[in-house]
Amino acid sequence: MDSKAYIFDIKRNTSEDGPGIRTTVFFKGCPLSCSWCQNPEGIAPGPSLSFRAELCRPDQCERPCLKACKLKALTLHNPQLRLDRERCDKCGRCATVCSRHALEQVGQWLNVEELFYRVAIDKPFFDATGGGVTASGGECTMQMNFLHEFFKKLKAAGIRTAIETNGMFNFGRFTRLLLPWLDLIYFDLKLIDEAASIRHTGHSNRPILDNLLCLTERAEIPVKVRIPLIPNITATDENLRGIARFLREHRIKQVSALPYNPLWLDKLQRFGIDVEYRHSTFMSDAEIEHCVDCLQAS
Repeated sequence: MDSKAYIFDIKRNTSEDGPGIRTTVFFKGCPLSCSWCQNPEGIAPGPSLSFRAELCRPDQCERPCLKACKLKALTLHNPQLRLDRERCDKCGRCATVCSRHALEQVGQWLNVEELFYRVAIDKPFFDATGGGVTASGGECTMQMNFLHEFFKKLKAAGIRTAIETNGMFNFGRFTRLLLPWLDLIYFDLKLIDEAASIRHTGHSNRPILDNLLCLTERAEIPVKVRIPLIPNITATDENLRGIARFLREHRIKQVSALPYNPLWLDKLQRFGIDVEYRHSTFMSDAEIEHCVDCLQAS
């Protein structure tokens, strides 16, 4: 059993991650590298260091972060602080002494008991609304042994469980370790073309499609497909019609579309991430309606 898991966020009172009021736990680490990732800080399996230069005021403090950084990844270039991410080992010592919160270590190791305690305090809200706990990420199935113990403990306490997954997991382990303890699965289906999947996510979509079909055939709980609408990538007529044909062919009917949210772009500079895709606006109602029409027409 994995004694601990690396968690980068716990959001309470969420309503979009399942029925009722929910608490969503975000696990670090993801096997995909989607060019539009909404949580880029969740891709790496270990700690991430956030640096918000706009909050940093080296002229107004004694710059304890420079002393705390043993690898000299932080340097002062008057009047600004610079972070060399190639040198940084994300130890977090600089963040602990930064009084302005310009430097912050994202994520923490939690064991099953610690995580259970943090979510179980919301049980009255779950019981009153039919809600529960949703595991997300990153890709939560990368920490499957931990999730197994966590979900078992939640179910023993009468708390409903759900996951949000990109479908890139070992199906045998999933059915053995997770499926018996789940009440709901949200399954992201991004791209139907294998070459496009490799280009935009870094991996073939064949294991994802195979896992989806196996789940819909064998699972006795709802498996709800979600299609993220990413302008010029997934939200194209060709891709949406291809997905719709695939779903129709396999009689998969529980489907929803997730309109693009550009707020993730603000995170790129904070985490030193460089990507080519930078669509900076929300989708219009007309664009969303067109995507839905493509799905329904096919």
